[in-house]
Amino acid sequence: MKENSYLYEKIRKIDNDELRPLFHFTAPVGWINDPNGLIHYKNYYQLYYQYNPYAPHWDNMHWGHARSKDGLHWEDMPIAMKPDHEYDKTGVFSGSAIEKDGKLYVLYTGHVDENDQITETQCVAVSDDGVDFKKYENNPVMTVADLPEETDESNFRDSKVFKHGDKYYCVVAAALEKHGSLVLFESDDLLHWSFKSVLLQGEEYGIMTECPDYFNLNGQDYLAFSVILGDGRNSVVYLAKGHMDWQNFKFKLEEQHRLDDSDDFYASQSFVDEKDNRIIIPWLRSADHVNYLEESGHLWNGMMGIPRRLTTNDGQLIQKTIGSINDLSLTDNEKIGLGSYKLTEEIPVDDSLILKGDNGEVHINRIKEDQYVIEIHSPVFIKTVSWNPDNHHLTIVIDNSSLELFGQSKTLSIVTFVAGIKQAMLKEIN
Repeated sequence: MKENSYLYEKIRKIDNDELRPLFHFTAPVGWINDPNGLIHYKNYYQLYYQYNPYAPHWDNMHWGHARSKDGLHWEDMPIAMKPDHEYDKTGVFSGSAIEKDGKLYVLYTGHVDENDQITETQCVAVSDDGVDFKKYENNPVMTVADLPEETDESNFRDSKVFKHGDKYYCVVAAALEKHGSLVLFESDDLLHWSFKSVLLQGEEYGIMTECPDYFNLNGQDYLAFSVILGDGRNSVVYLAKGHMDWQNFKFKLEEQHRLDDSDDFYASQSFVDEKDNRIIIPWLRSADHVNYLEESGHLWNGMMGIPRRLTTNDGQLIQKTIGSINDLSLTDNEKIGLGSYKLTEEIPVDDSLILKGDNGEVHINRIKEDQYVIEIHSPVFIKTVSWNPDNHHLTIVIDNSSLELFGQSKTLSIVTFVAGIKQAMLKEIN
């Protein structure tokens, strides 16, 4: 572990990369994607993540590991798991964590790509400290053979475990009858699992679902999940609000919408912190420029979004950034730093809040009473995103390469590649 700590620290120091975020987690080197196994365990927020330590592109998936006391300052830890068994030899894919009898159990997807045939199964590993893991000798514990319908064995992944009553449950993403689906399994001991039901299924869930997450918040049931839409469209994250019928193991859908309004927000996972708050963390990636960082010579690629605390108000799910939030006045041109800011006034219609950085700028244009257009002027692209927030006293989270906007339930997360934002000014839209 000392060797790992030394190498990680050395890599971060020699990197000296202006695009690397300051408080959004990135790996010391290499590629990251989905957050895995999020849990508060041993007095730390434990963040495991999909990780290729050998290059800043997707390949050779490991479970990386970091931990934090506050969700903003992260300590790099040794790699938690690597592909080293027959059932996961080409990838330790996404999964989740739960504590039982003081031990940390993780469920994860074993990925095997061999002779042009992909097989995905669900597997278990156990740790006494959250650092060193031992894989269960009878892995895998769930396969597509357990499912009732025609299922593509290359699309069965991303197990999310939780407890209800005196039993354990796991929601898994699958492709039933060639459509994205979420299925439910049950267990008494986290090692032996049986199929219970299909929770969601249909054409509206694209060709495959990913990264499902079930949680109950103030008596309301939710399923959050990612959807591969296909046909060249970017994948997105949906939030399904409904009621879980535990007698019949059915999810009664009430309404459904996007969890975040940006395609750069993906593969989110939630957990409960030490204060019983529901916290959610996404993976942030530039959906249209995934390979830019590698192609331009950077050592890292991918970041996590800032952790968000979820609450409800009159049945509406509210998302709030964690950490301290500064006030930002629009009356004067203000010098600012990287961090979180609450606008003290609304941006007037036909005005623009301009955030000026070292290598570009962001314009938050209010073009109508209820419509904004976000313009990103970065070294990589110039693009616009239309957004309709549900609260005009916005909270803005500014970091190198990223911008996150919070209304109430409406949020917008954008990878900008704009670094060193130091000034905010209000101007009329030309």
